Amino acid sequence: MGRILQLGNADNWQQIYNTSVAAVNVTPDTHVPIAEITVPFLIDTHVLAVYITTNIPEGRDWNFAGFLNQKFELGLTVGGVPEADELSRRKLWLNRIKLVIFPPLTSTYAISFDVPKWFKNVSLTVWEYIGADFDSTEQTLNQDIQPTLARIESKIDAL
Repeated sequence: MGRILQLGNADNWQQIYNTSVAAVNVTPDTHVPIAEITVPFLIDTHVLAVYITTNIPEGRDWNFAGFLNQKFELGLTVGGVPEADELSRRKLWLNRIKLVIFPPLTSTYAISFDVPKWFKNVSLTVWEYIGADFDSTEQTLNQDIQPTLARIESKIDAL
């Protein structure tokens, strides 16, 4: 049957990061783009929700909010600095909660956000899923295997 999550229950979500960043104005008409925003800790949950907002200038119709990047350390060091690689990159939209389910390839990973260069400010929130997360196929296999293992163990013990 597959993986079963209870995404619709608000109690299954916990906010883990919230920040607001403003671009630096150089002149009244120009600004330095907002740099990549890196969440300052590793994440061990593979189901996240992300929400991004910005002030949209009057007369503009913006929908694109940038990218969420999943990164992990390779365990290699080049020039004295640990190398990290981008495992996944997800497109984000303004004023919409984006559900992100990463494959569990590593136990922990980092995330960062790239926002469009025209944003003068950005607010973002990240939640992690803390509810029940199980694979019904794995559960069925375990139910079938446990009795067989018990039977084999009892036969070995009898020898």
